[in-house]
Amino acid sequence: MLECRSLIGQQRYTQREERVAVREFTDSDGVEWRAWDVTPSQLHPVTRAEDYMGNLQDGWLAFESANAKMKRRLEAPYPAAWTTFPLSELEALCKRASVVAPRRGRSVSGERRAITAAELERAAVDSAESVRTFMSPRGRQWTVRPHECVDENGSPRTVLRFTANDIVAELDQWPDDWHVASVQDFALMLLDANPPRRSTGGPQRRRADRPQQ
Repeated sequence: MLECRSLIGQQRYTQREERVAVREFTDSDGVEWRAWDVTPSQLHPVTRAEDYMGNLQDGWLAFESANAKMKRRLEAPYPAAWTTFPLSELEALCKRASVVAPRRGRSVSGERRAITAAELERAAVDSAESVRTFMSPRGRQWTVRPHECVDENGSPRTVLRFTANDIVAELDQWPDDWHVASVQDFALMLLDANPPRRSTGGPQRRRADRPQQ
């Protein structure tokens, strides 16, 4: 069982801005997930007081698969240090989280809760600073973010992942200030990344994304 002294969901509502932490990782089954939290400070007091919010009133940790077909929620209290947990413990939290059922067949209050929770999750993850996008010289839009996974030996590793539709490229080493890099810097990083691949495993050339001289 995971233990932690400090737990989210036990503090009072405040009006301060809060930076949202987002972690992206591949679990032991090869499923890609994104994890982020929705805290009480991100809930309006009126919304938080609604009966239909139920056990989400104190916040939750959200997990969403890369294709958005699977979603889980771990209601507070959950470990406040989840952002620094090893990959194996983060995956354990994901498995502990409750599966979000499809909306069909829900009661009126259940539907209101589902809609409100989804809106809060989108607002929270959209405010995160862990993702950048840029347009390559040839007009391809790339998304850049850290991604946690394991290597061929089963050891945890974090890469800087570049994605454009179903094309994926990963960089093993990158500058600490990558999140403020210029388009030219990103284009050069992309050239140093491992050869791009299709998300289905097929190879993909990267000649079109070389910066023009």
